[in-house]
Amino acid sequence: MSEQIYLSNLSRGRTLKYVRVKILSLWRVRIYGFRCKTEMLLADEQGTKIEGTIGCGPFHNVDMRELREDAWYTISDFVVSVPIRRTPNTLHPFHIKFHSDTKMTLIYDLYSPNFFEFAKYSVIKRRLLEANRPFDLCGVVVYVSEIKRMTYVPGEYDASTACNYLYFRLMDQKGRELPCFALGHYAADFMNMWTSRGYQASFRYQPVFCVLRFWKVDEFMGEPSISTRIGCSKIYLEPTLPEIKDLRMMSVFIARVTWAIEEGEDCDDAGEVVDQNS
Repeated sequence: MSEQIYLSNLSRGRTLKYVRVKILSLWRVRIYGFRCKTEMLLADEQGTKIEGTIGCGPFHNVDMRELREDAWYTISDFVVSVPIRRTPNTLHPFHIKFHSDTKMTLIYDLYSPNFFEFAKYSVIKRRLLEANRPFDLCGVVVYVSEIKRMTYVPGEYDASTACNYLYFRLMDQKGRELPCFALGHYAADFMNMWTSRGYQASFRYQPVFCVLRFWKVDEFMGEPSISTRIGCSKIYLEPTLPEIKDLRMMSVFIARVTWAIEEGEDCDDAGEVVDQNS
């Protein structure tokens, strides 16, 4: 087998070496007619992230049916190019492109980390994050709107004159709130998860912990907010991932205490929800 190389050591051009990566996000983009390309957000063992693109093919050594998120693969004999996207989804200076002989092989899981990079609410509110760069956020849902129709959505959604959206707010471990906008199909995705689990009637009694993956900084009525990016963004309600257990417990506890104070209730039982959700 060829020599392994880490994503941080890639240089421009074709390489016969291989990388070992985990697919963090996977989505398909229609080019024309029924032809699509596959876009991926990848990370190696060191946590370095990069984007990868599998074009329309043909590809002799890639089984598209085997591709799935959260799985590990080796990729060998590929092209390293400059980012093809105007606003890349990672800070990596390069982009992985497949050609007809590129080989992608499913391997056993190396280990479980999801390589989260959680942003602080204070950093977002102070506008210290780079625009259009995806990041992760977590908190407790404190408000959810109905799905509405936006007549114009700038930026990535320019191809359409209108777009569905859903507005909700998250609260962090310090009681700070942040407006969030799920655009396009993400609005329906959020609402389907929310209603199917019966959260709409009870979330102020059983706080719902939420993780937003690969979202971007935005602006709403002069106030910093966050919104989805086309393709790569993810929404998780009540995830049970071990690496965020402490964040989840603290967020739920703070929400319980905050709401109890607002309603003038006894806060002595606020910790019960920690046990219920652990």
